[in-house]
Amino acid sequence: MIKKLLIFFSLIILAAAVLADPAPAEAQTIGIKVSPVKVEEVVDPGQVLEEYLKVTNESDIPKTLYVYLRDFKAEGESGQARLISPGSEEGYFLASWIEAPTEGIDFAPGEEKIISYRINVPAETGPGGYYGAIVMGTEPPKIDGTTEDKGAGIAVAQQTASLILLRVKGDVFEEAKIREFNTDKRFYGAPFDVGFTVRIENAGNVHVKPYGTIAVTNMLGKEVKLIRVNEKGGNILPGGTRSFADMNWKGSGGFGRYKATLGLTYGVSAEEGGQGKSSLMAGLYFWVIPWKIIIPVFLTLFLLSGLFFLFLRLYRNKAIRRAMEEAGMGHVRYVPKFEGPSPTLHLLLIILVVFIILLLITGGVYLIFFA
Repeated sequence: MIKKLLIFFSLIILAAAVLADPAPAEAQTIGIKVSPVKVEEVVDPGQVLEEYLKVTNESDIPKTLYVYLRDFKAEGESGQARLISPGSEEGYFLASWIEAPTEGIDFAPGEEKIISYRINVPAETGPGGYYGAIVMGTEPPKIDGTTEDKGAGIAVAQQTASLILLRVKGDVFEEAKIREFNTDKRFYGAPFDVGFTVRIENAGNVHVKPYGTIAVTNMLGKEVKLIRVNEKGGNILPGGTRSFADMNWKGSGGFGRYKATLGLTYGVSAEEGGQGKSSLMAGLYFWVIPWKIIIPVFLTLFLLSGLFFLFLRLYRNKAIRRAMEEAGMGHVRYVPKFEGPSPTLHLLLIILVVFIILLLITGGVYLIFFA
């Protein structure tokens, strides 16, 4: 009986171990590395490019890898590339120009190989940007009977790609527009975390790579922060819009109105098939107000001013009463006549003036010594 129970529990433990974590065996078969991950070239119509791809099997098992040819386009505004089968969509694509190996290539564990391929740019190609990809996959390509594109896979299992962006010389049209430059809000406390968003549209016929900075200045015009935009060199494809986020200015102290100026540069020289450098500019304002400091100070001033005026009023009434008693008029009731705004209004006006003065002094001290 005990032996049967031991066998029963052993089977349960074994089944749980198999079902609970199948990932390690799967992870070992995914390790395919390609280099370069992006190829950017300027070409003439009719030119032939000889390129290569360095492929590494980073797993601990042998693999047979296959070359797939793909077109690609932008996926949303994140800059991610979406691979599509050649001929499945109209656009400025180049997968049909590529000659690459069609047979499977064997890789030992950890082995690295160089795979050569050729890009034949048609002589009748018009100027602008063209896009495709070399993809390495673990399953042989299934050739679509309606196309003659060699290696153009319909379905890919585990895969990794090298993107190709070609700029064909000629009368290219480079134009980028700022669609949005904004902060996540207009007013911040302290500490603060100002998040900037930049959205750029490519209205031209060739990919552009805008880069630049966001300069933040305080009320005195002093630069307090410089943030890089598109530091990784992301491209925007023709007709697409790309959003650049994750640009923040964090600080523990600040005061007043700040100006953020966006300055971007894009385009390439005529020698590189472009129109030359162009610039984009935009600006916005936001406020940093340390409420956690200002509100307690204001409340303290309000209480002190209230106590001061209460004491002053009591002292004045007592002094008048004493003077009337000394003059033999103690039985006469004193009624103050109207002499303008009420003491309460005086109090509020004085508190407001003091608050404004304190605010200006605090802001000036911070900007001069700490900003």
